[in-house]
Amino acid sequence: MVILVAGTTILVWKSQKKKKALLLVQKESQKITDEAFTAAIQQVSMIGFEKPIKLHSEFVSNIWGSKVTAFEYSIEIPQIETQDLTKIKKELTERLQIYANEKHLVAYDGHPIFAVSDIWIFAGVLHVDVSHITNAETWLYVEDVARSDRTK
Repeated sequence: MVILVAGTTILVWKSQKKKKALLLVQKESQKITDEAFTAAIQQVSMIGFEKPIKLHSEFVSNIWGSKVTAFEYSIEIPQIETQDLTKIKKELTERLQIYANEKHLVAYDGHPIFAVSDIWIFAGVLHVDVSHITNAETWLYVEDVARSDRTK
């Protein structure tokens, strides 16, 4: 019985340690992505901010899995229309790549550092999912979302 309790305790401890390490990786990825997105979105020509902004994201991984490093941004921009999304996505993707190059961010397995994995507008709020491609799970997420791309 003692061996069973000790074995269970060790398994629980290892699981908690793994979850904590994963959360640290996600938080660091979120910080990097927040900084990149904040810099990039302010340079998109169709989106005019009167003053510098600071944006914070929400994890997308709650739905897609804990190893996915993708984040959602919601910005109130009533002047954006659905037909603008393709142009915004293209320009934002370019700006994120420029940011990654300037900061010398390292790519995962030859993939781009960041991907605008989803973009939509609802009730005057622009929603943008940005993936920080740090692992295979995130790349698979980007590919899955691309199959249902709303801007095509």
